[in-house]
Order: sequence, then C-alpha cells, then structure tokens
Amino acid sequence: MIIRSRSPVRISFAGGGTDVPPYRDEKGGCVVSATINKYAYATLEQRNDSSIHIHSADFLKSLAFRNTAEIEYNNELDLLKAVIKKMAPSAGMNIFMRCDVPPKSGLGSSAAAFSAMIGLFNHMRKERKMTDYEVAEMAYRLEREELKVGRGNQDQYATVFGGVNFIEFGNGWVKVNPLRMKKDHLLELEKHLILAYIKPRQGESSNIIDDQTNRYISGDRRTAEGLDRAKEVAVEMRYALLGGDLVRFGELLNEGWKAKKKFSPLISSRYIDDIYELARKNGALGGKITGAGGSGFFLFFCEPNREHVVTDVLEKSGLKPMTFTFDHDGLQTWEVNK
Repeated sequence: MIIRSRSPVRISFAGGGTDVPPYRDEKGGCVVSATINKYAYATLEQRNDSSIHIHSADFLKSLAFRNTAEIEYNNELDLLKAVIKKMAPSAGMNIFMRCDVPPKSGLGSSAAAFSAMIGLFNHMRKERKMTDYEVAEMAYRLEREELKVGRGNQDQYATVFGGVNFIEFGNGWVKVNPLRMKKDHLLELEKHLILAYIKPRQGESSNIIDDQTNRYISGDRRTAEGLDRAKEVAVEMRYALLGGDLVRFGELLNEGWKAKKKFSPLISSRYIDDIYELARKNGALGGKITGAGGSGFFLFFCEPNREHVVTDVLEKSGLKPMTFTFDHDGLQTWEVNK
C-alpha cells in the first residue's frame, strides 16, 4: 500500500508578524490568510525491512538509513527527518517529497511540507488519529523546538485547515475562524489578485524575523507601532471580506504593507519599493511581500480589469507571475493500491 498526502501553501493578507513571540504571547496576534492550489506532496511506501529511504525532488537529495536510530540532523533534509524521528515508525519505508513552489518563497512551504509528512503517519494510525489542531501544533513544535528554526505559527494552521481564515493567537492557544464569504465575493477576490515571484536580494527570512524580534524586545517604538497596526488591519480586513467590500480589502492591503515595513528595515528595499509603486500606478490598489519580507512573492489586489496591465509591468520588471486559485481543503491524505 502507498499513502500520499498534499498540503497547500498560503498567502497571508494581513497580520503576519503578530504571530511571532514575544509579541504574540504578550499582546495576542491575528492574521487573515488563504491557502492556494500549490502544494507540498509527500508519499510513503512501506518496506519489508527496517531501512528508511528519503528522497527530495526540491533539493535533489536522497538519503538512506538502516533504521531510525541512525538518523541525525545535519542540515540535509532535516525537516523530513524530524517527522520520522517524532513518529518513530516500527517498519522501514520509502519517503518522497516535492513542492510546487521554491523553498524560502514566503508562502509557508516548510509548514506545508511538515503538514504533508505528519499527514502520512496520521493516516496510518488505526486509532486516535490526530485532530487538525494537533497536526498543526506538532508541525510548529517540530520546526521551532526540534529544529530551532521558524518563529511564528500562522503557516502551520493555515496549511492544515485550508481555506480563507481569520486565525487568532495567544500565549499557548490558537483559534482558526473560517471566513464564510459569499461565493461571488470569493470568486471576485480570486480574480483580482496577482502573485509574482521576486528573486532573493536580501537576507533569509529568519534574519528578518530575528531583527524584528530584537527590535520589539529592545522597546523600538516604530516596530511596536507597526505590529499593533498590522493587527488592527487584520481585524478590519476580516470584516471587509465578510461584507464583500473588496475595494476596502485592497486599501487595507496597502495599509498593512506600510505597517509591515515598520517591523524592520530589512523587510523592504529600494528595489521592492520601486516595483510596488509601479504596480500601484498601473492599477494595483494594494499589495505586500508574502512571508517575512525581503524576497519571495509579491501579492497585489488590482482594480477591476487591470490585472493584465499590472501583470505586464511586473513581467517587464523581471518578476514571474504565477497563476493560482484558492484551496478549500487543507491537508489531504489518500491511499493507492499497487
């Protein structure tokens, strides 16, 4: 028997950064995000011996171990190793992983990969299957505590639950609130959004989040004001989406981007700012860099029937637009009989 899983990546509309401690634990955070039809895929095939074989299409790496006791962290497919070590399989297996988007793209691909991997093992359980909240929390704990990477926990909950959500965070708790939008409003939102890949030009996201966190801890007023405003924008955006006020949604994207840039000077650059203003001049109501910032994907919400104009200027600026639709299923697992 072969088990497969897929877990979607996400686009964060507002509130990103407020899910990062210590701000999250002290003041509470919230985000508005949506999953899209780009996935981390995982496959598990049981073996007749105790050996573990891991294959990653994204990193072009293959590793083999005689048993789980041999597995050690060394920056080679540690994400896959962490789940295997945690779930402690009693039999050998072949694991294959690939993702539709590049690593460090700002779309939460690592969380989607964790979710897809955990989903494989959860599917194998005959009793006491993990809930969506438990899968998401395990993905977060493995990334943050086992591997000592990552900071916030919005990505894990977004990918497991799927759909468009308003997610609240506190000290030790998370609540996922699905946004029950009218179908017409949801389709209209999808139509007017553009995602375009911007090649990395600055430090990795972990460096940006470290800088943001250190500034907040040291009492940097600008950073604190940015985080507070980002949270306010997320709350306002929640109601704009529920009410179908998409013009206000676009305006709030712009306000959220201004707030986000206050977190750390590493989030934007002259190059990014120039592209943003160019898109705004050609029909984008608002936008933002997905993820921590610095690079990844630019997200824009456009005026009616101006998407093609914005797309054209982005392509001429060297960005690569990516088509997508919303995913409403979250983590999925299934079986394939040989």
